[in-house]
Amino acid sequence: MISGLDTSAIISKLLTADAAPQTQLKTNVSAAQLKVTAYQSVNTKMSALQTAADNLSKATTWASAKATSSSDSVVATASSTAQPGSVTLDVRNLASGRSVISKDFYSATDTNAASDMGYPLDVVANGQIVGTVSPSRGTLSDVVSAINKATTLGITAVAVRVGDNQYRLQITSTKTGAQDGDFKLVPRNSDGTSAGVNGAQSTDFDNLTVAANAQAFIVGDGSSGSTSVPVSSPTNTFQELLSGVNVTASKTGVAKVTVAGDPSAVADAVGALVKAANDAVGEITTQSRPGAVGSDGKVVGGGTLRGDAILRQLKTSLLGTVTSALGNNVSPAQFGIQSTKDGELTFDKAKFLESYGKDPVAAQQLLAPKSVDTASTASGLVDRLSALAKSATDQYTGQLTTAITGQNTTISDLTKRIADWDDRLADRKVRYQKYYSSLETSLGKLQNQSSWLAGQLSKLG
Repeated sequence: MISGLDTSAIISKLLTADAAPQTQLKTNVSAAQLKVTAYQSVNTKMSALQTAADNLSKATTWASAKATSSSDSVVATASSTAQPGSVTLDVRNLASGRSVISKDFYSATDTNAASDMGYPLDVVANGQIVGTVSPSRGTLSDVVSAINKATTLGITAVAVRVGDNQYRLQITSTKTGAQDGDFKLVPRNSDGTSAGVNGAQSTDFDNLTVAANAQAFIVGDGSSGSTSVPVSSPTNTFQELLSGVNVTASKTGVAKVTVAGDPSAVADAVGALVKAANDAVGEITTQSRPGAVGSDGKVVGGGTLRGDAILRQLKTSLLGTVTSALGNNVSPAQFGIQSTKDGELTFDKAKFLESYGKDPVAAQQLLAPKSVDTASTASGLVDRLSALAKSATDQYTGQLTTAITGQNTTISDLTKRIADWDDRLADRKVRYQKYYSSLETSLGKLQNQSSWLAGQLSKLG
C-alpha cells in the first residue's frame, strides 16, 4: 500500500467494534438457551412426580397382591388383578413331550447312516404335516444337524452314545402336552410321494416318553366330605389357577398357594412418590441457588435460574403440599413422610408399614381418596401432588411450559436480530473497503504530484 497502512487489520478492528451489539445478542441467546435447559430439567422431574402420583391414584396399586407357595417345587406369581385367597395343589404328573429313540446302532464315521434310516420322513403334528426330514446322505451327526436346523419341525435330535463307537438317534418334541407335544414320523411312499397325515408312523423308533399334560388336583384339608378337583395344563404352568395367579411346578408334590395383600409393594410406591418429590425439590434448588458474589463483583456458584420467582413458588408449594396435614388433621409423618431442616423430604418405610398395617383402608383413604372412589371430592397427598405437578407441566398452561415457551420466543427474536446484524456488518465492510481503497488512490495521486513538483523545482535550481 502507498500509505503503508494495514487496512485489512484496521477494517477488522472496526467491524469488531461495530459488532459489539451483535455479540451481546449472541450472549443473550446463550443465556436464554441455558434457561430453557434448566426449565426443562425441572419440568422432567415434575413430570416424574406426576407419574408417581398417578400410579398411586390407581386402585390396582393399593390392591397389590403377593403369591407365596409352601413348596420350593411350586412357584406362584400374582398379577395386579389377583385377589386374596388360597388353594392347595397336589401335582401328580409334570407335562412332557414325546421322545423316541432309534432301534438301530450307528457309528460316528458311517457316512451311509442317513440313507440307512429310510429318509425322507414327514413330521406330523396337530393333524398336519409340519415339514420333512430328508437328509439323503451323511453321518449320524449330519442327520442331527439337519433336524436341528429345521426349527419349524418342532423337534430336536441328539446322538446318544450307547457303546464303543455305537450311537442311537433320539428325537424329542420341543413342546409339551398331550396334543402340542405329540408328533409322529411317517415314511414316504416308495414313489417318493407323501403318505399323508394318516400314514403309518416309522417302526424304526421306540418310545422313550409319551406326550402328556401336567396333572394336578385341588385338594381340601382332608376332613370328612372334602373332595379333590382335577386340573390339567399342556405345560407345567397352570394359568389363572386363581384369578390373576399363575402356578408353575418343577416337581410333583403338594403345595399350598396363598395370595395376600402386599404392603411392601404399596410402601415402595409411596416411597417412589416421596423420592420423585424430593428429586424435584433438589433440582429446583440446584437451578435456583443464589451463589456468592466474588471479589470481582460476579456471582459464583449460582444456578442458571437464580432468584426465579416460578421456581421459588414451586419449591414452597412442593414442601408445603408434602408436609400439610391430611384428612382428620393426620400428619404425613404418621406414615413416615417428613421434611428435614435442610428442606429435603424423607420416607421411613418401616413407619409407613406400621401405620398402614393397623388400618390399610383408612390409610388409602387419607393418602389417595380418589383411588378408593374416583368421584371423591377429598384431596389426599397423592391428589395434591398430582395436581401441583400438572399445573407446572401442562403442555398448554403449565408454569414451566409457559416459561420455556417464553424463552424460546426470546431466542427466536434474538436470532432474527443477529441475522439482521450480519447483513448490516456486511454492508459496513463494503463501505470500509471502498473508503480505504479511495484513500489509497488519493494518496497515490498526491504522491505523483509531489514527485512532479520536486522535479520542476530541481530544474529551476
